[in-house]
Amino acid sequence: MDGRPAKRSERDSQQEVAVVSHEQSVLIVHPDPELRAGLAEALAPRKIVAVSSRDDATRTLAQGVPDIILADAVGARKFILALERLAPQALRVFLCPGAQAEAMQELVEVASEGHEFHTMDLTAASLENLSRSLGALLRQRSSRRMPAVGLEASFVVDDSLLRAVCLDLSNEGCQLKVLVDAPIERMTPGTRLTDFRLEQGGRTVLRTGGAFVRHVGLERSADDAFFRVGIQIERPSATIGYVEMATLDDRIRILAVLRRALRQRDTLQCTLMQGVRVQEELHAQLVPHGEHVLMRCALPRNWEAALGDVVHVVFDLSGKSYRGWSAVVAVEQGGLLLSLPRSLSLYHRRNHMRFKTAAEAPFGISFASPLTGQQIDCPVLDLHTSGVAFLFDGARDVLPAGLLVDDFTLVLPDGRRARCSAEVRDSSPFNTPEGQELTRPFRAGVRLRNVPADARQAILDAFVKARCANARDGRFESFQNIWALIRSVGLFHPDYPFEDGPHTQILEDTHRTLASSGEGIAKIFLYAQDNQLLGHASGLRTHSRTWMLQHLAVRRAFQRGERISRELSELSVDYAESLEDVNYLRICWRVENRWPERVFGWIARSMHLEGLTQLRRFHYMRLPTTQLGKTRADLPRVRRAGPEDLRWLESHLRKRGEVVRLLADDLLAPEAELSTLAARYALHGLHRRRTLFVVEGENEPVAMALANEASPGLSWAEMTTFFSLVVPDPTHPRVSEARQALVAQCVQHYREHGKLSALGLVGDDEVADLQAAGFHDHGLVAEWTFHRSTARTWHTLMAALFERLQGRAARRSPHEDIAA
Repeated sequence: MDGRPAKRSERDSQQEVAVVSHEQSVLIVHPDPELRAGLAEALAPRKIVAVSSRDDATRTLAQGVPDIILADAVGARKFILALERLAPQALRVFLCPGAQAEAMQELVEVASEGHEFHTMDLTAASLENLSRSLGALLRQRSSRRMPAVGLEASFVVDDSLLRAVCLDLSNEGCQLKVLVDAPIERMTPGTRLTDFRLEQGGRTVLRTGGAFVRHVGLERSADDAFFRVGIQIERPSATIGYVEMATLDDRIRILAVLRRALRQRDTLQCTLMQGVRVQEELHAQLVPHGEHVLMRCALPRNWEAALGDVVHVVFDLSGKSYRGWSAVVAVEQGGLLLSLPRSLSLYHRRNHMRFKTAAEAPFGISFASPLTGQQIDCPVLDLHTSGVAFLFDGARDVLPAGLLVDDFTLVLPDGRRARCSAEVRDSSPFNTPEGQELTRPFRAGVRLRNVPADARQAILDAFVKARCANARDGRFESFQNIWALIRSVGLFHPDYPFEDGPHTQILEDTHRTLASSGEGIAKIFLYAQDNQLLGHASGLRTHSRTWMLQHLAVRRAFQRGERISRELSELSVDYAESLEDVNYLRICWRVENRWPERVFGWIARSMHLEGLTQLRRFHYMRLPTTQLGKTRADLPRVRRAGPEDLRWLESHLRKRGEVVRLLADDLLAPEAELSTLAARYALHGLHRRRTLFVVEGENEPVAMALANEASPGLSWAEMTTFFSLVVPDPTHPRVSEARQALVAQCVQHYREHGKLSALGLVGDDEVADLQAAGFHDHGLVAEWTFHRSTARTWHTLMAALFERLQGRAARRSPHEDIAA
């Protein structure tokens, strides 16, 4: 051994790939025995199970879920629906011989509805290439991973310096170990990291101006849980405005994403790559052309295209930008026929959804260029609480990406001027009808900082009006009008019956208090038509960084009920996403209620991301505090939790990998009693607190109870005033008696605080102990929590689902209520 690195042979590389592949399991579902055998041989040495029918596949999946499922494309829709229930996390790949035109069309329709899968054309790719293609789908790196020892990464994101341990390194990037209490919301896929460095023993060994987050995953170990964050070193050609995330080269997925984008907005941004390179926004649609699908676009105003010319095509969908190249197939009298792009590059653009303001209530911007001192005054093209876009004349003004503007003025529709600061995130040529009077129209995307509260409120009000013309802020609506609507729907809230009584005054007082609390604590949206209230949805800050959507209701027997419920739900999610200090969104519903279980349940399962989303189900168990519970005399002692117990609880949840619950429910030790949230509520005369109780064990608690408290009526179903149980070892011989002791303590606790009932949200194995104490089981409740970074995915799936439901509207009962 001379100490020099040995050359890596092709055989070494193949062995390394084989080691990675050996950990993967594959289920092959295909009726052709020869094809199954060929696939099994090509995919070796992975763990492979091959079956001939989908019934056999269903039985196999009941035994265990594989990493990859390869299946015949014929009749894919029903199989996809089954896989979403049986194997939601498996990578799905459908094998599509080119002759199966009907199967291909069905896959396009299914993908357009929001279902995620990949396809492979067996006529275009040999079985020998299939293994390599699957490796690319599974994000295996093309170069060797080198374990990192003693390397620490530092980088800047959102003007904050963060540090993390480096796990391994490759030619393209590295993987970082990020603690679960780190601000993971700042490191969503596509986020750019500046001044990225790797240090070893205090010495910088790698430095690059830019990198970006490729993927985020949750890792669990015996003693801890952490986020594994994949980082890709940015290519020199990357810009500040866009981060290239992936390339779509699957014809089915390209068709599906184009169909979804054109359904939302029927335009494409097109640039001729020969001659005059001016980007124009052209109306477009997908049209069949023999055995192919083409894009028909309106004729451009500023350039002429000929047969065979190449056009650069760009469109946006769910905060991402897609870019590809198309050929001019024909020039017609009314437009161009373009071929489908062979591939689409996917770029992360922004997390927030911006909106165009109404012509009668325009926003504007005003500032002096830091480079030239030239005064720039422009109308706003679109905006959000954290950013705006506007057109400017590139022949006169220079606004490069990265430019900082310390004195930036946002002009509100009523003429008020709000001073803030800004950073130019993107600046590029842009030809639209709004810019016809400009010599060289450019579009600037600007991130806003330090936006005053009154300006944020004006933006939110304009957003609500632009988002849904029939929606309005319900905080100042008469509570009696709202309660009449809720009574007509029949929402479930046993503590507050619909009959008149003292409780209605309590609810009305809480309604008035919330109305005067301003933005950030609660929000009510009403849907009205012809002065009649038809729909209601509200939101509440249940924890310091969690916003719960609740009280969704649409008047019975209204034909457009599903559309109203969709608009109110989307409006509520958009509003919560606009609150910059909210990291998690939560939706709760009764499982027996068909509409939310069908809609929210499907979306929750479809967008499951470990460490970013969580779907839980509880039994809603209630005991009126006026009723004496059944309590044994020999129950163990219960005491109030102290600081050491709170630290134990945090450590316990970390070890279990319950990251979403830990962060969304404020269960980090310093916040476990909701001190920060309680102080915020107290400013408005409202109460919010959590008390924790413990039954001690030998080395750790046998069980712990978390008793949440809140002002009455914040949640009509009292989803802010309930207790839950934490049991570290369900097999402990004293578990049952510990639960019963904690339940008795919680009942007494709520009785002393004047609550109408004690409400427990408990798991299946805890039901019997609560029933023994006299609690009644009112059925299952679902609680779905998702990180704000997944909100764009939520909107995409919501739109896809409702397109599907519209086709089934004729079979739906006109009297089905919509309530969560």
